[in-house]
Amino acid sequence: MKTTLEAVIVPVGEKPYPKTLEADENGSFLRALQECVGGHIEPMGYLFDDAPTVYCNEEGKLAGSGCRPNRAIYATEAMANAGYASPNDPSRAVKPGELYDIVFGDMVCIGFDPETGEDRDIAAEERERVTKRFGSRESIESGYLEALRIQLAGRHR
Repeated sequence: MKTTLEAVIVPVGEKPYPKTLEADENGSFLRALQECVGGHIEPMGYLFDDAPTVYCNEEGKLAGSGCRPNRAIYATEAMANAGYASPNDPSRAVKPGELYDIVFGDMVCIGFDPETGEDRDIAAEERERVTKRFGSRESIESGYLEALRIQLAGRHR
């Protein structure tokens, strides 16, 4: 039975970093994943098509959650081609580069084996994908800046 799981944490306001998660007495990593995000986990399969699997705090956007804006998620060409609905106009598909979502709170990224349905260590190429997408200064500041932009736009209506 596997007792550790290699992951990458994408913390609010900081660069992604590797972390080794420990299984509980039953061999489950659920508690460790929940500790990484500060609450119940919610998968965000649209980010990397589950390669890696990304989890966030499912209550991160709720008032009182204590979660701060982390990263803005901009639509990709793949999301547009798959027909993801635009949050600004659900009658049309997103356009590449359009703001799709804002993640609140820390994220945790792990590997997933679709053949077995089991979590696995994050692979080197998945770590690189996470770092490339979420490691730049622009990405690190994006969630806060987009949340602020939305808040300010709401005041000027």
